[in-house]
Amino acid sequence: MKYTLNFSLKLQKNNSFIVYNREAFAETPISISVPDVVKIFDHFIETFEKVGITEQPANNTIPSEEKTKDTTALTGLSATAYICQVQQLNETALTKFCTELTEYLQKCCSEISKSFLSEEVNLSISGLTEVIEVRNYLAKFTNSKKKAYQNGYLYIMVV
Repeated sequence: MKYTLNFSLKLQKNNSFIVYNREAFAETPISISVPDVVKIFDHFIETFEKVGITEQPANNTIPSEEKTKDTTALTGLSATAYICQVQQLNETALTKFCTELTEYLQKCCSEISKSFLSEEVNLSISGLTEVIEVRNYLAKFTNSKKKAYQNGYLYIMVV
């Protein structure tokens, strides 16, 4: 399994479904695929809301709850995501997440320093790169005082 980390300035949401809208993303998503980093994300998203992602319907409407009870309405379901509005982020979970990423970063640096040119550290280097990208992405959107960012959503899509 892997994830993509996105930041959405606005979501079209109805109950447990959101409409996928690439234009609502503030930046290009980050891919999270290194197994150890994925495990860290697994713990973090436990505090997020799990939603289904649907494609934009032709008539620009979001499926109603009555329609989603009928299995034919789910034909547009394309993925699963975990969302959390920035201003509602669980501070304890975010702190734990950052701590786990820091510990992973230290582990990677230690492994890389032992055998820098070895192919055995390729996964550690990839993980290190992902952690730095995640850190920069989260720092930009979770530390910002801009109202648009505070009302935006961290959007972690299962790929």
